[in-house]
Amino acid sequence: MKRGTAATFEGQQSPQPNQLVLNRQLNYPAFWDGGQVSLRLSGLTNPTAFWWSPIFDLRPDLPFQSQSDQASVPIYRSQTGDWGSLWVMFDGLDELVDGLVLAQGMTVTVQEAVSPIDPSRLRIIEDPINVTQDFATNQDVTQSQQSTAAMFKFSPATNVDPIRYWQVRFNFSWNRTFTSNRTYRVQSAYY
Repeated sequence: MKRGTAATFEGQQSPQPNQLVLNRQLNYPAFWDGGQVSLRLSGLTNPTAFWWSPIFDLRPDLPFQSQSDQASVPIYRSQTGDWGSLWVMFDGLDELVDGLVLAQGMTVTVQEAVSPIDPSRLRIIEDPINVTQDFATNQDVTQSQQSTAAMFKFSPATNVDPIRYWQVRFNFSWNRTFTSNRTYRVQSAYY
């Protein structure tokens, strides 16, 4: 057989090399750009909202075993061996709504969901972690000096292979009534 040709079996040509495996072997770095989206409230009285990352496939070199059509975003280890981090920024903390900052009366929790084999079978692996204090603005300083955004960094692993499928979920709830719907702007990226 000539070098570079695919092997045959009973007259059929074998499939071409799996591009995901080649990417892993070549150590292409991970990058996902979530862009900027708006987080809308569910209503005006005691509203809720959420922002969930896509499901990341942190081992795209492994065979796909899912029984569903659930999609995932492939992430490859960088040339330094690092699995990278998910960065999430919520913007607009200093905006006044009905005379109060948007974070007034708000509770924010974050959780991680994982699956070792199937992106349609993600399970939450921890109790909600309250991160509300990261959204607080200091009301004792002028508005021009207040925090305008909250930034979070999540890493799926340290120096070992991570779980296959991984997702981060932020959940918001307010104990107050708004007179009009408001939004947070969310920027996110994985690298």
